[in-house]
Amino acid sequence: MAQVVGSNRKRRLEAALVYAVLTVLVLAFVFPLIWVLGLSLKTRLQIFATPPLYLWWPTHENYADVLTRADFAQAFINTLIVSTSAVVLSLCVGVPAAYAFERFPFTGRTFLFVALLVMRMLPPIAVLVPMYVLFSKLGLATTRFSVVLADTTFALPLVVWLMRGFFEDLPAELEESAWIDGASRYRAFWHIVLPLVRPGLVAASILCLQLAWNDFLFAAVLTNNATQTLPVMMAAFNAGDSGVDWGGLTASGVLVILPVIIFSFIAQKHLVAGLSSGAIKG
Repeated sequence: MAQVVGSNRKRRLEAALVYAVLTVLVLAFVFPLIWVLGLSLKTRLQIFATPPLYLWWPTHENYADVLTRADFAQAFINTLIVSTSAVVLSLCVGVPAAYAFERFPFTGRTFLFVALLVMRMLPPIAVLVPMYVLFSKLGLATTRFSVVLADTTFALPLVVWLMRGFFEDLPAELEESAWIDGASRYRAFWHIVLPLVRPGLVAASILCLQLAWNDFLFAAVLTNNATQTLPVMMAAFNAGDSGVDWGGLTASGVLVILPVIIFSFIAQKHLVAGLSSGAIKG
């Protein structure tokens, strides 16, 4: 009896320790977001108040100022176009490439796959100048399409790596059965394979969206005032004559991350399944 009581007490202590560690980690990750949200709901005087105000009457004037800016709507449209295009292009190229890496044995397959992953490991600034020179020669500089291509360059290896794990987990006999029934390889891929790897597609889409939506480096160099994205537009709040506009900066930051957070919560189930399944073997 004493052993049973001691065992139950030990399990409760272990569970309490695990929950305590998880609580600390959650607070460490959530606190910056709460702090930014709080600053966005304060006036300039409240932001610089000494000591800091922990209880105040929230104001929405920062959000009103940001939403009424003429460049915010254009930057939002640019970001939406660039991010959506980068996600679609990365999936359209990366998913068939991952399928080819897994299903078609060819000379140099391992070398090409590793080379693709090495491209993802490069710091973006290492290829920024060559990309700018190339796009300038092609007449694509300061266009949205140049940012789409730059973001796709770094999103594509991620898609190939993630989706190859899913195709590896998928039995080849499913496609062979479809071929026996008269389906072509393309039809089997479109109607049999893709529906079965849907969690991976959703996970890859979210990761590509986050990469393209939050990109600042390429967008800052490859765009102008007409094609700038939201992260670049946010930099304008640091360049005022009166110093950093912390209210506008934090309010725009909340508005920038809000669409990605909403999309991630909607697709959360597929994202967890995708990251825990396809990425293990890939």
